[in-house]
Amino acid sequence: MAFGSLYRLDIARYRRQDLFKGMYGGSGRPSSQRLKRIDVGGDGMVEDEAVKSAGRYWSPKFSSLERKRKLRHVRLCKERFGFKQKEHNSAALGDFVPLEFEKAVQNTSSVAEDVDAGETWQEYVTRKTKEYNEQIRERSRDESLWISFANFQDELIQATEKKAVVQQAVEKKVAILEKALHILPDSEDLLLLYLESCQRRDTAAALVSKWEDAVSRHSSSFRMWREFLRFRCSQFSAFSVSSLRALYIRAFQSLVASRNRLHAKGLGRGEDDVNYVEAEQGLVSIFVDLCRFNWQAGHHELAVGLFQAGIEYSLFSPPIQLTESNKLRLFEAFWSSGAPRIGEDGALGWVTWLEKEEEQLQRAREVNLSGDDSEEQQDGGWTGWSEPEKEDSRTDVSLDNDAVDMEEDTEADADVVMEEEDDAALLEKLGLSLDAGKDVEVNDVTVWRRWVKREAQRDREQWLPLRSKYAKDTRDDVDIEDDGDELERIVDFEDIKESLFTLHSKQARSSLVCQILDFWDGPLSEWCCSNAWSYRSALESLESLKGTLLADVNDAERGDLSRSKYLAGLVGDSPWYEKSQAGARFLRNTFFAVRTVLTDDRRLLRGLFLAEDLATEETGLAAGSMSASRALGKKLLKTHRQDLSMWGAYACIEAAAGNITAARKIFDTALASLGALPKEVQQDAPILYLAYADLELARSSCGADTGAEQRALCILCSLGSGSEYSPQSFADGIPATQLLKSHRGFREQLQRVRTSDRGNLSEKGAALITCAALFEQLTSGWEAAASIFEEGLAMTLPGNRQQSFECEVLHLRYVNTLEKFKQAAKPARLRSTILRGLVQYPCNAKLTGAYIRSASQSGMSHKLRRFFDDASKRSPSTMLWLFALSCELWRPGAGPRIHSLFERALESKETRQSVLLWRCYIAYELHVASNPDAARRVYFRAIHACPWSKALWADGFRKLGLILSAKEQSEFVDIMREKELRIRTDVYEILLEDAEDDTLG
Repeated sequence: MAFGSLYRLDIARYRRQDLFKGMYGGSGRPSSQRLKRIDVGGDGMVEDEAVKSAGRYWSPKFSSLERKRKLRHVRLCKERFGFKQKEHNSAALGDFVPLEFEKAVQNTSSVAEDVDAGETWQEYVTRKTKEYNEQIRERSRDESLWISFANFQDELIQATEKKAVVQQAVEKKVAILEKALHILPDSEDLLLLYLESCQRRDTAAALVSKWEDAVSRHSSSFRMWREFLRFRCSQFSAFSVSSLRALYIRAFQSLVASRNRLHAKGLGRGEDDVNYVEAEQGLVSIFVDLCRFNWQAGHHELAVGLFQAGIEYSLFSPPIQLTESNKLRLFEAFWSSGAPRIGEDGALGWVTWLEKEEEQLQRAREVNLSGDDSEEQQDGGWTGWSEPEKEDSRTDVSLDNDAVDMEEDTEADADVVMEEEDDAALLEKLGLSLDAGKDVEVNDVTVWRRWVKREAQRDREQWLPLRSKYAKDTRDDVDIEDDGDELERIVDFEDIKESLFTLHSKQARSSLVCQILDFWDGPLSEWCCSNAWSYRSALESLESLKGTLLADVNDAERGDLSRSKYLAGLVGDSPWYEKSQAGARFLRNTFFAVRTVLTDDRRLLRGLFLAEDLATEETGLAAGSMSASRALGKKLLKTHRQDLSMWGAYACIEAAAGNITAARKIFDTALASLGALPKEVQQDAPILYLAYADLELARSSCGADTGAEQRALCILCSLGSGSEYSPQSFADGIPATQLLKSHRGFREQLQRVRTSDRGNLSEKGAALITCAALFEQLTSGWEAAASIFEEGLAMTLPGNRQQSFECEVLHLRYVNTLEKFKQAAKPARLRSTILRGLVQYPCNAKLTGAYIRSASQSGMSHKLRRFFDDASKRSPSTMLWLFALSCELWRPGAGPRIHSLFERALESKETRQSVLLWRCYIAYELHVASNPDAARRVYFRAIHACPWSKALWADGFRKLGLILSAKEQSEFVDIMREKELRIRTDVYEILLEDAEDDTLG
């Protein structure tokens, strides 16, 4: 039971009972029905003595022989036999023996001789090195060839355990990359590989110097700055929040300068300028990473203040031409005025505040001018006199006031003295003093447990920045302890001045808003492609499992219900806005404000309606009525009658509330009025048709309405034929001629989409393809729908598919269709379609979950493990490791496999700084494996790898409070202060409370 389960041979053995025995002379079944005896040989249940003595390939004898360098191996590599491996849906396969092996060997006699003789390890290394040198002399400017030659040295490193040989291989790899950079100095891939290789050789100071030189030469590269920031975050000894914050500002300003140079050259004037849009999106990503870093380090007010400033400065700036210095001066006046900012109650936006200030100034000027005119018009003459006040009386009054002030100051000083005396007396009972308080250790671990609870409570409550002039005017749920805490919670203009920027491209503005709302766990649907850096960055920086990712992982978990949902219990968390009502209101206000700027962004509408319900205590999502969002929808629809996205979102909200009849009326009204709308608005009609058809098909699939499928077909027929929609058009059924007309209409519209989109699928084009596929599914079957999906995916050029959000959504629709008809479609086709999508979108959680479901239903757990092993080598990500763990956590005896997954995940360059994986590893060792010592070791490794995460540090107090000593926990708090993490609670508050309780007791 070393592995927690039965050994593969320690199982029950069964023999077949032949009921026909004795009916045919004792020989059992007749020869025509008799199974031949199979000789199991050495692989059977009874091992052969010869095999025992000679051993098999896994025996110690042959294992030691394999490690000898003089042993000749036959390397069956596809390149040596003239074969090129075809692209496969899943992964790049390893070495294999082709079926045409004999034919290839006959054509190359020299290869046959090599196969017969084999080659030693040294001969193999010599041959490969010689081949690389020859190829490099011929193609010295081939970047991929240099990278392949450098990566070949990793084989030498993995083949030995001797430090001298490893160091020699590292030196050779670095030398190869240095020579490559001398020939190709502008290659970022070579430079990053060179800096990564130097980590195994150089000291920390030398590495920092090389990184500084690299980013100075590539100051406009978002990728270089991103990797440099990751490197600096991993340096525990040199880490501090202020130093990293300064580095973020430096990277931010370099990217702003690069963007401004592009703008000066005339780029960015059009929306289709790819380089300019990418530069601005990289700028947005660095800004969001800075905000996320401050939040995770505990500086919540600064993170929220940066978000508010970024949205106000970029989206709500005045529509007048201003220089950057003048714009900053105007924004400083707004920021310091105490006016409500984005997300706060009563916030109007910077531009609206500026307009009102101008109106007030204009009124003041008019009043002053009218006052001057009236004074000039007054006639001269005696106006009476006022008797001057005696000097003695003025002196008496001032003396009286001074006396009162002195009395008040004396009373205040007395109060302060009494407070200090009380604190000193209480601390004296504890054996402490106010002067030497910092040198005294806390020896009770329960004190630290109470401290971390108080700290977590204040982290939840204190996140909104205070104002310097209105610091006392705080929210009801904000607890201000003293003046020092108030000062740390104030975000002045100097704190955000260097992080302000102006965005010109629509894509970057939308990306900024969506990333900020996603950071606050807003109810926002998928808003970007899973290959986008913004999505990957948000995924790798998660500290807990929540939202749609938690739902996808839970759907993928299988096994006994009592053992499922492990990950949710280990690292699951609720969304941020559910932890306080103030957070929900803040999110609702933000949605509403940005919607007024990004009016054509459909993704914000449904989130706005859901946030409206979340911000209303009495009508939340749990109640199911959604009356607040429905009321908001009616209000907005009165002023946006020509906005089809508003009609669709409002109808979906009514359907979610259970008002199907009202939702249908809204859809019917919108579709019936399409003819009266402008042409550019009518082009978005397929999106509205698709939403209506999805509603009816969802009703049909759950069995709630038998006629829903027929209504969906009527809706799709209207779109395909181009006829005016009417609910009573096909009340008596759809004639065959109408179906044929719709079929031809969809074909013509798809042809127009292919021509108009020009290799880059649009949102309305993807909606039209989906509607055509649904129409074919309802009329001709799933195979016809699959052909439409294949045709639609082929409309996008291969180079554009990986970054196309529309293609990703379309491929997911395709997979959902095959899953729906899995009884008719072959499982192999479903798996191949999923794998093809995962090659394009390896971080798509829904595609990964679909593959897990397909493999689990087919009973292919071995293929599932092989898939995760291959995928983790190609494109490792936190999402992929979480799904791999979810498939193993419920399996009995899977402990070694789970430990292997954790270790491989945290050794990978892409995921070694994933706070979520480290926290999951600690929770697994503590709660599942029941190994506190291992959890302690993992915790020490975790804080060394991710020193900025306050949540990770808090796990040591919350989960390991009884394992770590009180002295260790006290030292951890000192280190957190040294690293400048935000700590809101002093442990002496807990000690004073204990002293007060003892005094009262």
